[in-house]
Amino acid sequence: MAKNRLEHQVQIQLVQEQERSYPEVAFSVPEEAESIEVQYRYEKNDRSVVDLGLRSPDRIIGWSGGARNGFQIGLEKATPGYLAGPIHPGEWAVLLGAYRVPDEGILVEVEITITLKHPHWLKGDLHAHTVHSDGSYTVSEALASCREKGLDFLALTDHNTASQNRFSVAQEETLLLIPGVEMTSYKGHANLLGHPDALTDFRVLTPEAAAKELRQAQEKGALVSLNHPFCPDCPWELGFDVPFDAIEVWNGPWRELNETAVAWWQQRLAEGQRIVAVGGSDTHRDDPFVRHGVPTAHVYVAEETVAAVLDAVRRGAVVLSMGPDDAFITLTADGVGVGDELEAAPGRDDVELLITIRGAQGDRVSLWSNHGLEQEWTVEGGERNLVCRMPADRLFYRVEARRYLLEWDLEVMTCLTNPVYIAQGTVGESV
Repeated sequence: MAKNRLEHQVQIQLVQEQERSYPEVAFSVPEEAESIEVQYRYEKNDRSVVDLGLRSPDRIIGWSGGARNGFQIGLEKATPGYLAGPIHPGEWAVLLGAYRVPDEGILVEVEITITLKHPHWLKGDLHAHTVHSDGSYTVSEALASCREKGLDFLALTDHNTASQNRFSVAQEETLLLIPGVEMTSYKGHANLLGHPDALTDFRVLTPEAAAKELRQAQEKGALVSLNHPFCPDCPWELGFDVPFDAIEVWNGPWRELNETAVAWWQQRLAEGQRIVAVGGSDTHRDDPFVRHGVPTAHVYVAEETVAAVLDAVRRGAVVLSMGPDDAFITLTADGVGVGDELEAAPGRDDVELLITIRGAQGDRVSLWSNHGLEQEWTVEGGERNLVCRMPADRLFYRVEARRYLLEWDLEVMTCLTNPVYIAQGTVGESV
């Protein structure tokens, strides 16, 4: 059993005298719980009917009767019929409704799994559209599409409107919904994420007007990402001196506009700027190439909430991949992960990099720093760990993977990590 999971298995024998009553299966919830999952089993027939529900120390949290075999509640996600929200410590109980109990009784098996808050990866899409602007998906259809692909979160980023965000206030069974809007002007596009009504006026045609609008959005708590900055149809023409939190270097399937964006980003990193790279599908409708989760944004969160997702993006704890189940790479330098800074000790000559790769298919994996391309490997399937010692005098290290597609005669990006930064100033100095 994982250290962050507590599991309880209980058998309870219901007797006929308990018919039309509500027996409880009590269990204790510790501090820092992230989710509770309950499953129950009994021999179902016309004579045996047992309903299901949940109570916290304070109130009834949900009731599904005999319609479900289980449920899950989280901080911001819950099975329909149950309430998401803070999971307070104390004595909780699974509610059993003994609706019909035969003379011989009913043996009910209850499984309770409590997951504690712990750092882990979530995967989702940070850029998508619906019928609330020029997309053809309803919000429900977009959610269904993301669920099918195994995503954990979806940002609603319709053009210049907030009406789609009315759906984001409702807890959803399997997805975190991030409220957002794509500020769409004739001079460029930007996503404002995390606030249900972040945009005041999209008609920004000068850098000054853009800076004012984006600053107002940040003051409301929104995360600002400049979208597809080198798209030939709608590039960002308002300069990079405006307030922003991230750059969308990967928009939809891999193509030249993304290649240009990554090259621009690499140059800024080499100059000493710390810019978070993000990606999103920009899905509008059913399409063979533009699909939810292409690319997938993997974010390293402390808990499964919208705020934690946005915090991870702000920190740069983001890895982009070609799809939710495609190549995925993590990078650490002396145990410090992407988006964070390693403070190298004075006099330190090198650092140990650990590159963990899953799902590669003959991918060309490359290690980059402010000195440019440092090393390359060709990696096949399965999981592989690459360990190497590299100079400590770099500003950062990051990893990307590319794959040659024979049928298209094309090399595409399959995974891209944000940097691990190296603190400078003390490295190499004498003690």
